[in-house]
This record gives sequence, structure tokens and C-alpha cells, in this order.
Amino acid sequence: MAKVAFEGLSEKEKEMLKAARKVLERSYAPYSNFYVGAAVLTRDGNIITGTNYESASYGNSICAERSALLRANNQGHGDKCVAIAVVAKNRDSPTADITAPCGSCRQLIFEAAQRSGEGKNFKIIMATTNFEKIEVSTIGRLLPMAFGPDDLELEKPSKGKESEDVESGEVK
Repeated sequence: MAKVAFEGLSEKEKEMLKAARKVLERSYAPYSNFYVGAAVLTRDGNIITGTNYESASYGNSICAERSALLRANNQGHGDKCVAIAVVAKNRDSPTADITAPCGSCRQLIFEAAQRSGEGKNFKIIMATTNFEKIEVSTIGRLLPMAFGPDDLELEKPSKGKESEDVESGEVK
């Protein structure tokens, strides 16, 4: 992992961190009081955010990273995700250390990385609430020897197959 200063990031990376920090206020975290925001960057420059959402039945909770990836997929960008930024805070105070994606999030990030063609180079930007500490890594470093869709050796759908346009309901 590389430690970097906010000023050392690209403008798009700064924008991602700011979007993740802004959206974390929308987290629903009544049990842990730990708010997380994530921002996914797509190949065409879109930034799509997500937050953690807790449930009294803890297993039903969802992390911000997965929330952002699912939202990107639902907006038609599931195969175009190239990077993710993660920012967290405690209920009443900023974090002192960066927050890295959990194991489940790392797996979904890896799958998104394979779908987009980024593979192990999919960038993960993690920062404290006030951007005092920022670390940049890749999914290859955070999840070495990962197992993903490419390992299943499934035949990829051909472009000639009919597909249903979800928005219009038309078959193409």
C-alpha cells in the first residue's frame, strides 16, 4: 500500500474521496455507530456512491462498498467499475486510521474488477474522515490469490445473443 497526501491524488481520486465522505452521513448505523461511505469510479468517469446499512439481524447488514457496487450495477455500470474510495467516521468523531474493505467487500470488488477488465490492478483508495491519512492499494494486494468469475471458465455471452432491455422491456 502506498501512503499519499490528498494533494498527491488525481482530481478524480479527490472527487471520489469527497463523494464518499459526503455520502457517509446517509449511513444507517444505529448499532455500531460507525458510518461508512464508498464511491465507485466507472470507466466513463461516473462516480457512484453507497453507504453501509445495518439491520437488527446483523447478517442482513450491507457494507458501503457493496452498496456502491450494487448501485453501479443497477445503473448499468457493473462491468465498467475501475476504482473505489472508502471513508468512515465514528458517530461523534473522525476516524484516526483508514478503514479497509472487509473480506466480503474485497470479494465483490475482485469480481467487479474481473468484469471490467481491471483485474488485480483495480484501485482502492482508503482515507480517514479528514483525509489526514490516505492509502492507495489494489485488490490484488488486498485479496491475493482470489477466486473469481474467470476461474469458473464459463463461456462468456456472445454479443449476438438476444438480451432484454430492462428500461424499455424490448428484446434486442
